[in-house]
Amino acid sequence: MDELALLVSLHRDNKRQGPGSDEHTRLALQLSGLTERSNRLRIADIGCGTGASTLVLASELDADITAVDLFPEYS
Repeated sequence: MDELALLVSLHRDNKRQGPGSDEHTRLALQLSGLTERSNRLRIADIGCGTGASTLVLASELDADITAVDLFPEYS
């Protein structure tokens, strides 16, 4: 098994493929000041994994969000 396949197999069934939580994403939004902006945002979530943080962004912001990941196994 190559390294990338091992990485996918280790993280595929997790809600997230990295550190943090929904609460951490909301805190980052609060600290960034993005929630106070009145104009529509455009966000690119590169390396989104299963999209856990992307879903939080979508629920908290009036934004156009594009989320992509290198590994199709996370989709």
